[in-house]
Amino acid sequence: MSSNTSENKNLNCSIEKDDRDRKEKQLIKEKRKQAGIGFPSAGIQKHLLIVRLDIASAAENDKETVKKGLTKLCDLFARLDKGKKKIEILNEEGNLELTSLSKYHFSATIGFGIGFFNHLSIPEDKRPKRLKEMPDHTGLGDIAPYSLSQTDLIIQLGSTNDFINRWVLENAVQPVVTSEENNPEATDIVSAIRGWAIIVDVNAGFQRVDGRNLQGFNDGVSNPRRLSQLFDDIVWTTQEDEGNPDLVDGTYMVFQKIVHDLDQWRSLSVKEQEEWVGRSKGTGLLLGTLSEEEDNKLGEDLRSPDAETRKAALKKWKPLFQAQENPETRFFDHENSDLNGKPKFGEIPLKCPAWSHVRKANPREEDNITNSNDLKIEAHLIFRRGYPFMESDMDNKTRSGLLFVCFQRDITDKFEFIKKNWFNNPDFPVPFFRPFSEAEKDFRHQHGRFSVAELEAIADNVEARKILGLSCPHAFAAALKEAEDKLTQCTGLEGLGGPSEHGVITTGQFLATVTLGGGYYFVPPIPNKNIANIGQQFFD
Repeated sequence: MSSNTSENKNLNCSIEKDDRDRKEKQLIKEKRKQAGIGFPSAGIQKHLLIVRLDIASAAENDKETVKKGLTKLCDLFARLDKGKKKIEILNEEGNLELTSLSKYHFSATIGFGIGFFNHLSIPEDKRPKRLKEMPDHTGLGDIAPYSLSQTDLIIQLGSTNDFINRWVLENAVQPVVTSEENNPEATDIVSAIRGWAIIVDVNAGFQRVDGRNLQGFNDGVSNPRRLSQLFDDIVWTTQEDEGNPDLVDGTYMVFQKIVHDLDQWRSLSVKEQEEWVGRSKGTGLLLGTLSEEEDNKLGEDLRSPDAETRKAALKKWKPLFQAQENPETRFFDHENSDLNGKPKFGEIPLKCPAWSHVRKANPREEDNITNSNDLKIEAHLIFRRGYPFMESDMDNKTRSGLLFVCFQRDITDKFEFIKKNWFNNPDFPVPFFRPFSEAEKDFRHQHGRFSVAELEAIADNVEARKILGLSCPHAFAAALKEAEDKLTQCTGLEGLGGPSEHGVITTGQFLATVTLGGGYYFVPPIPNKNIANIGQQFFD
């Protein structure tokens, strides 16, 4: 990759804070794209509430009832957005103050599942072209059957305060007002959906102040910078996509609830955890970026009680981490090469396991190992906006994990491609993308792993078999039988639950994460700058 290309990609991905702030104000003024995606940022909105709904059986095929109910729901969001509906806040003096939810950076985002369109027989020309039902666990390559299935609608509430989200969902304690017949405005989501929709499930998430997930690692590092040109290209639908101007500037949303088995996770050593993830737990850098000794030292210095030591460590760490944040940067040589053409961080492909999370979730031009442009892995980028969660389970045990949310223009080509062809592909990246590199072959051979072809080539070579410890016919036969096992010839299985490193270190069915299910949704644009009219383009 030339330096000019690299610079262009960096410009495409990055956006300065001042420019981002200006663009955010512009988007708020334009009121075309729904909030809760590119703005406000997930870093500001520390709390998330996902509410999933189905159309009530009594309202199926009743377009008029659903249309009126949807208007009532979105009118609630419009009044909250304009500050017409406020919340009473008890201040430090003990007085109640009517406060706009903008103080809490509140946003409400609404999306529609394929069932919404099917139940109401919405014409094809009014439907989003690329919307479909989320497949079951086998369709996406997950191990366990899903307990959460596709729903007809989804509402994403975000703010700086968990209670704000819950107040919008349901507030039974309201000031004395006239009867509902005389005051048709909804007080909350629960009242707005009465008679036409039912709540299926509610899921609450939060952001950790240290930016890590519950497994203790930096997560979602290589995410497109929100509001950058790359973000726009990945997220927002176009006329070419939809063929309907009423659906331009919408996006497709994926929601999945993923449980982390922290008890099993804690049973692993830090080194084993780092290999599963592909990052250093201390620095967040890709394994192999620095030597183990350098990485440990940098991690300690970043947390040093001495301010000058922390400052020096941050100066060294920041450019490395920022380079790896760019999802378009080449995976293994993000700082290009030295004067002799040698990659500055050439240890990454050896130290960062091929089945690790970072490599299976975003391979980023794996052809850098094989030097074969024919085997180049094209980018399939998504914009992630996930939140950790913790909750009590039915057996009174704490269950925790990730509320995974992502946005893109095409679910099939983005999320599904990543999930099926990379993350849950038992042959990733062999043979789907590339053969083992020479370095990987050497590593396998050191651990007594060979392909059938390699063993057949030395079947009659006594000396070669002796060197490899396969002179005994039984040992050779055992190695050949093992080579015929498909799992010994691939580099991963089930993402974080991969059984081997280059088909070498067998670990069995260790499931660090289990997906509970979720759904696919289309998040439409705002018609005519009026949030109350969201979804009306499907009927008019």
